[in-house]
Amino acid sequence: MLTLSPVWHGRLRAARLVQNLLLQTLVIHPALMFFLLFLLGAHGAGGAGQMLVNEAERLIRDAPAGQVWSCASRVSREAGPPITDTSRDKTVPVSREIKPSPPPAKCVEAAESREAWATETNRTLRGFYFTGVLFSIIAGVAMRIMRGRVQGVRL
Repeated sequence: MLTLSPVWHGRLRAARLVQNLLLQTLVIHPALMFFLLFLLGAHGAGGAGQMLVNEAERLIRDAPAGQVWSCASRVSREAGPPITDTSRDKTVPVSREIKPSPPPAKCVEAAESREAWATETNRTLRGFYFTGVLFSIIAGVAMRIMRGRVQGVRL
């Protein structure tokens, strides 16, 4: 049996802790987040497989060759009447008409190239991944601080 000095034992322990931290931060936690989001999205669709089939069919049904349907929202904002500038010295109050908020932008289906759609989807997934990594880092640091306080170690 190999006997290690306390120095090498400490180094190997630190390397194992770093390996565990990287594995959890870069692989396990983001994968768990994607899985849970997938399950939440598939909950109302009657199952995960059915959701995937429905979304794939919606993207390509009756689309021109080499293109997919995507949602291009119409941005139509009505400009309200201009509000006049009043300083604190004036005694005349400004009448501001209370208007209801504009309706949410509706989805207008438009044909988009498959490459552009894939690029946009990859960018969105990469953003979700980085968000998962960030949450994992924050949770790891918080847990390390809490464990240190329970054990009486000041960080």
